[in-house]
Amino acid sequence: MNKKLIALALAALPAAAMADVTLYGTLKGGFENVKNDGEKRVNNVADFGSRIGFKGNEDLGNGLKAIWQVETGLRLDAPNDGTGSSSGRLGSRNTFIGLQGDFGKVRLGNVSDYADSDMAIVNPWESEADALQLAIANTNTPLDTRLKNSVRYDSPKFAGFDFTLQYGVNEDRNNPAYAPDTNRDVKLVGLGYENGGLTAKYVYARWDYKNGDAVAELDNYYYQRVEAGYNFDFGLGLVGAYAQQNGKDVLNNKAKIREAALTATYGVGAFTPKFSYGHGFDSKVNGEDLNNSGYKQYIVGVDYALSKRTTAGVSYGKLDYDTAVNEAGVPDQRAFGVQMIHKF
Repeated sequence: MNKKLIALALAALPAAAMADVTLYGTLKGGFENVKNDGEKRVNNVADFGSRIGFKGNEDLGNGLKAIWQVETGLRLDAPNDGTGSSSGRLGSRNTFIGLQGDFGKVRLGNVSDYADSDMAIVNPWESEADALQLAIANTNTPLDTRLKNSVRYDSPKFAGFDFTLQYGVNEDRNNPAYAPDTNRDVKLVGLGYENGGLTAKYVYARWDYKNGDAVAELDNYYYQRVEAGYNFDFGLGLVGAYAQQNGKDVLNNKAKIREAALTATYGVGAFTPKFSYGHGFDSKVNGEDLNNSGYKQYIVGVDYALSKRTTAGVSYGKLDYDTAVNEAGVPDQRAFGVQMIHKF
């Protein structure tokens, strides 16, 4: 079709029909070299959570808006699922409908939890390898994801403070790993404070099974994490985090997992060197330490801003588990990665 005719057709559309819809997305991928102890090195072309989405709003008057979003995960690599397909299910990521006004924001649907959307500032790393992402906000957390069947409320800010309440119902629905009648509920509270360069975040979440045969280690189980950071005027950023999980193991013993992390970043022109240290303490079972059950983690890297929307980076990480974890069959890991991210 003639380009002029297309332009005329678009110009003829009502402004209201076009103004409230935004197309956005992020493409994140890279090349990684991963070495697990006792195994040969493996090279991967990996995706780090690419996505595409549509979002919009409608002005309902008196400061009230209807809001909506449909977001779908993409893959830059083909998953090993036997099909070679790299497409995602429509609405697989943040997908919701809601209201926003002076009272705050309410969303209903598949909505990110507070740890995923507002926290993880301690983990600025993009990777598929465990050694190249902090375990405290990645492999060791039951949060930093989405509650698939949830209602979430976000308050407006009050003198730098805000809070979030979220309730996920029947979160294991359509999950073949669980009986269909377990009806797992998730209750979550998030608290935040920002003032100048200071940022502090806290999240608490609890899991409960309402019916059926509950999995012991997830029933009456809770997780909490605090992160605090400061960005200095001369480019230095420091963030610390502490997380704790409490619940029961498969033998109905009380179990506690604790971990901490520290991240430093420093902006120098287009370059941002980064360093993170993560530490897993010995787990506790019925109040007694399970010796040599922790880990130590180091990650170092640098990002380079090619533009406002495109960043490239390199990173190296090592994840060393204590002997009890190794004896349980979990190997230490070393990894090197090259990353590229583009937002649109």
